[in-house]
Amino acid sequence: MLRREKGFTLIELLIVVAIIGIIAAIAVPNLLAAIQRSKRSRTAADIRAIGTGLGSYLVDYNFFPQANAVTMWTILRDEEYYSGSQKDGWNQLFIYTTSSSSIDDYSIWSYGKDISQGYDDEEFDSDIRYYNGQFTGPSVLTK
Repeated sequence: MLRREKGFTLIELLIVVAIIGIIAAIAVPNLLAAIQRSKRSRTAADIRAIGTGLGSYLVDYNFFPQANAVTMWTILRDEEYYSGSQKDGWNQLFIYTTSSSSIDDYSIWSYGKDISQGYDDEEFDSDIRYYNGQFTGPSVLTK
C-alpha cells in the first residue's frame, strides 16, 4: 500500500517562483517611475505655492524679497506667506534668484533628479523652472 503525501512538488514551486519573478520584473520599474513622477509633481506644487507666497509679498510691499534664498525663506515664514518645504522632491534646496535690474522679477527652480543644471532627455533629470508666476522652458510637467 502506497501512501500519498500531501504538499507541492518541486516543479510546482519553481513555476510559482518564476511567475512571481516575472510579475516583479514588470512591476518594479513602473513603481520606480511612479515614485519619480510623484516627486516631480510635489516639487512643482511646492514651487507654485512659493510663487503664490511671493505674489502675496509683492502685493503688500511692491517688490519681491531682494535677498539670498535663506533670507527669502525667513521673510516668507515670519510673515506667514509660505510655510511649506524648502526642499524639492529629491531633498535639495530650491534655488531662488531675483533680477538685479528689476524689483519684480524672480525665479525659483529645482535641478530635478540629477541635481545638475540643464534640460535632459531623461524625464526626471530636467530642471523645473518657475519664472514670474509660470513654469518655463521645455517643461517636463507637460509630459
